[in-house]
Amino acid sequence: MIRHRRRLDRRATLGPVRTILGAVTIAVLAAGCGGVDASHVTAAAVVPLDEAPLTDAAAARVVGVGEATHGNKEFVQVRKLIIQKLVREHGFRTVALEADFGGTAAAADYVMGGRGSAEDAAKALGFDIYRTRETADLLKWLHDHNETAADRDKVHLYGFDLQRYDHNKQRLLSYLAEVDPAQVKPVRTALADLTDANRQTLSGERLATAAKAAEQVVTQLKAKQQAYERAGVKAGQQAGERADSKGERQAQERGSLEAGRRAYAPAGSAGAFALALHHAETIQRSAQLQTSGTGYARKRDAWMAANITWIADREAAQGRKKVIVAGHDGHIDKSGAAFSFPSMGPRLAETYGDDYFAIGTDFGTSTFISRDDGSGERRRFTVTHDAPLAKLFGREPMGYLNLAEAVAADPANRRLLASEVPMGSVGDGFRSVYTAMSWTYTVKTVPTKAYDAVVFVPKATPVSPL
Repeated sequence: MIRHRRRLDRRATLGPVRTILGAVTIAVLAAGCGGVDASHVTAAAVVPLDEAPLTDAAAARVVGVGEATHGNKEFVQVRKLIIQKLVREHGFRTVALEADFGGTAAAADYVMGGRGSAEDAAKALGFDIYRTRETADLLKWLHDHNETAADRDKVHLYGFDLQRYDHNKQRLLSYLAEVDPAQVKPVRTALADLTDANRQTLSGERLATAAKAAEQVVTQLKAKQQAYERAGVKAGQQAGERADSKGERQAQERGSLEAGRRAYAPAGSAGAFALALHHAETIQRSAQLQTSGTGYARKRDAWMAANITWIADREAAQGRKKVIVAGHDGHIDKSGAAFSFPSMGPRLAETYGDDYFAIGTDFGTSTFISRDDGSGERRRFTVTHDAPLAKLFGREPMGYLNLAEAVAADPANRRLLASEVPMGSVGDGFRSVYTAMSWTYTVKTVPTKAYDAVVFVPKATPVSPL
């Protein structure tokens, strides 16, 4: 979730002395397709999204699906259409959302086993942006797909964000209750101050103490696992000494080491310790974010990229090698245009190279729901920008454009897509005054550096809150 990030980054350098009138004047002078000549471009390469085969994306190991705003119905529908196509026709079996890791684990209970409802699952994801009918519909589709799919074809759901505590604590404590009951009370006490309710109000010494306690919980979990592994090695060595042959000794040692590794995980639940540890690390990092000040966004994006790699590796070990990653354009973008530091997209591009395929989005007019930074309430806003990319999409209401194909189709297309152009971008946080200043809801982006494909929505409408 992006919380109007440019006010924390590039926009902060504009200075508070700039008047609203001056800002509006600058915005007006910058209008007209962002100063880029789009008069000769062609829409020959665009296809309706629901007809796009997505064979271009399907070749990649990780496919990023962006959204220009968090509060538009159409961008959630874009996400759903792409997920459906990649699952049904291209063998993708893992979906990772820009949502709380622990809350998404709760939503995955519904997606995998049918417990609860799609609405409850959407609310569990952790952020207001997901408490919508459209997100519930996506989760319902995943649930229905899994209900009839063979085990190998079920879609596994994860969250890669780390800004919440409660569901992560619940999952960690449930694990400990099963494998190490004596640790439940001390861990619960150590993490007591870290709650979703006081996440933004806990500060000072109490926050620093709570963050340190979370770090110690992670350290203790790792130490406990290492102790079990050492015990397994020792048992294996002792058994090996009693064995009659070299082969028997090696078998005994391997079996005892594996027993040590599994001793701290529920029977029959491979990887349970890794999951519990990741919940603990999510709690720790969430607390560390709250102490990060101006480094918050930088740390968050770095950790989200690391979480995606953790998810991809975990899934690949179980035979599911392809992952769909869904989040805001600002995180998906390979060039990191919205930030002055290496954000999630550039980190994924560095890790996976050509195996990372990024799909961005843009709009002409958008009426969206967001948190009002003034009142704190969620309300509707409407913004319009003269999108230079619009002419590449003709009259398509939801067109898909492979940028390499568009570049090859016409020299004018190539010039436009290799130029820095404004693309729509709104996080979860806005003010009415921003509607008069297009630079507050656009990001200067070179499309061919940022994305492999783009979906354009001429008129985006608001989500339906639950």
